[in-house]
Amino acid sequence: MIRAAHFLGSLLMVGGIAILLFVGISYERAQHISAKSPSWSASQRRQARLLAHRLSGHQKIAVPSRQTSAVVPGKETAIRIVIPKIGVDSPVVQTPAQNGIWPVADWAVGHLTSSPNPGAPGNDALSAHDDIKGEIFKRLGELGPGDKILLYTRHTVFTYVVTNQLTVDPSDVAVLNPTRSPTVTLISCTPYWVDSQRLVVQGLLKKQAAA
Repeated sequence: MIRAAHFLGSLLMVGGIAILLFVGISYERAQHISAKSPSWSASQRRQARLLAHRLSGHQKIAVPSRQTSAVVPGKETAIRIVIPKIGVDSPVVQTPAQNGIWPVADWAVGHLTSSPNPGAPGNDALSAHDDIKGEIFKRLGELGPGDKILLYTRHTVFTYVVTNQLTVDPSDVAVLNPTRSPTVTLISCTPYWVDSQRLVVQGLLKKQAAA
């Protein structure tokens, strides 16, 4: 009986040490990742400003001949998002805000239902997890000026190009403000495993084509 008690005590001690080691390693990793939160260089920011200026002044969209006149930009919801640079190819689901809180979709990208649909003037807002339940936006911070974001509706694919990246506090909702030009805003948590802030990547519509 005494031997069994000693064995159980030793087992619990080893388990406790293992847990402490895991917590310590996780903390060190989180601190290391936190120090590397995504950010653009001064050159990238200049490039993004020039790109945004050029696109915002030339919002003339050619409608493909085989696209029916009944399909108007902004009338159809997004059903798929593709971001070639970071390997994203995900379904898009509709996620309405609930009591002032916008829930993040699981295993998909969520569209804020109070924001415009693809192609329409305004700020089309989408979000996804970065480190759980699909971690679809895990590599969002790797996007730079000019990278493509493709939003698919039933009949049309809308191509946006990245023009801005910033990190904000969770309470900062200014990134969801309306815009004049067709804009897409992608939001996720950052840093990885810490999630104390929100990473925001924005892009302007460049073109549309039949899906």
